[in-house]
Amino acid sequence: MTFSTTIRTAVGQSLLTKIGRFFNGSVLDVLNESIQNCRRAGATRIDIDRIDTDRGPVLRIRDDGRGISDPAKFLTLGDSGWGEEIARSEDPAGMGVFSLAGRYVTVRSYAAMVGVAWQATIPPHAWESGASIDVVPCSLDKGTEIEIDLPESWAAALAQAVKDAARFCPVPIWFGGDRVSQESFLREAARVEDWNGCRIGIFSDKHSVPRELVRINFHGVTVPCRLPHIVDVDGGRGWYAKVDIIEARQLQLVLPARKEMVQNAALDALREACTAAIFRTIAREGHHRLSHAHWLQAKSMGVPLPEAAPWLAAWTPSTAETDRAMPGERIAGEPMILMPSDEAYIDQCIARTILAGQPLGAVPVDRVDEFAGYGWYDALPCVVGTSFRIERKQEDIFDYVVDAQVPPDIVSGRVHAITLELAVRASSDPEMPADILALPVDVLIVATGCWNDLDDIAILLSPDCAITPADLASLLENACFYPSDDCDADSYHTQQAAFEMQARFTANMLLLGEDAAIIERVREAVREHVSWLVPKDRPITVRAINYLVEAAFANDDETAVIAAAG
Repeated sequence: MTFSTTIRTAVGQSLLTKIGRFFNGSVLDVLNESIQNCRRAGATRIDIDRIDTDRGPVLRIRDDGRGISDPAKFLTLGDSGWGEEIARSEDPAGMGVFSLAGRYVTVRSYAAMVGVAWQATIPPHAWESGASIDVVPCSLDKGTEIEIDLPESWAAALAQAVKDAARFCPVPIWFGGDRVSQESFLREAARVEDWNGCRIGIFSDKHSVPRELVRINFHGVTVPCRLPHIVDVDGGRGWYAKVDIIEARQLQLVLPARKEMVQNAALDALREACTAAIFRTIAREGHHRLSHAHWLQAKSMGVPLPEAAPWLAAWTPSTAETDRAMPGERIAGEPMILMPSDEAYIDQCIARTILAGQPLGAVPVDRVDEFAGYGWYDALPCVVGTSFRIERKQEDIFDYVVDAQVPPDIVSGRVHAITLELAVRASSDPEMPADILALPVDVLIVATGCWNDLDDIAILLSPDCAITPADLASLLENACFYPSDDCDADSYHTQQAAFEMQARFTANMLLLGEDAAIIERVREAVREHVSWLVPKDRPITVRAINYLVEAAFANDDETAVIAAAG
């Protein structure tokens, strides 16, 4: 066997037998392709109607354009037959008419260039067989008229399909004699720029842009496309681009169905132009909260921006349940110090120390690494490290940080002293040495095992700690409560109620002693599970020992005592 010395690309005749699979067969596809052809033919009006014939319902699309000069090219795959001007501005492929493949179609057209009208009827089998189709004269006086047998599925979807196809089309469209509502693709844009035969609209958005959002309009045919979406650091505002293509031959739709953009150098250039347009839109506003990286990107594109507005959220401690802190109030115009976040049981104890009286000399604020590089942000002092020094007794001192080994004999209770040591740097310059600031601490939660289990933590108190049982229980909940989402776990509220009871008991045991803690827990159990059984204004006395419980209505003397106590 020998091989050819040269080869070349070709299209096999068998491709015609598969032409019916080039499009999805929906009425919207047919309308989109037909409307594009009407527009290219210079139509100033398109009429779409449903009419009844001897064969049944028919979809008729009629325009007042220049008509089709060469019937043969109308059915030639890949030969659009459009003039040089259309070919230069849009790069038509000559495939759209094959969205009608497999349908019974009648075409009438007045070829304005030669002053002759013709008609051809294409039966379903002729689309893929290559059979000859007769072309005969007709009496049409302008434009082109196409009639397509209307199946039931098309009829049900026709009204909505016409609305969708006409919505952003630049040519007026009538359906059933009524003008169809149309709008500009960039109607709600904050700003519009012209670029290389396109119009770029910039939209302001508070949320993320859905991936399926249509971003490009090609004379009424809209497609989703990944275009720039820039969001500020706070996540509260974003900007994205949509593009109306007017005359941009290098921006192409994937053939034959035209559902997406061809990924090429022209599309890359468009994306860069959209990014620059977004930055120019932001520059006009005069203020922003963009990251420093975006600021540098805008600068490289020749768009000068001011630095991000110099405010930060007040630092708040994280909680075990959310695993992150809730944003604090906005801090601006006063001294600030950048504060890192740590595990919830550490953050909660630090917060008791630094959020009262401003011992740091400035308001603790959240770190925002995306702002690093801005002059105002880099000049802020920052806490670069935290640790605790615990003195249980004289010469019994150890340092504690997250995940550090702790003495095996550590237990909850009062210790000689607890000190929070903060490494503070005067600015973000890593070459600058840090100073150590020591602050007294009244409560510290030390994880000896699993931090969300109260049996695996030690609660250390300073000698002068005056925290109340209620405040300590609340601190434990913020620092340690993390509900289980296992399928066999109790509900969130049941888990929370059980943890709150355990936290109160733990706090009472530590601060009030065992007897008071047990009595208070009994009171809670009675209030929760028994009190609703007691008749109103009829006190009951209860006496319990081991598992023996005695209950009786109170006598007059006991009632008086109970009333006085209440």
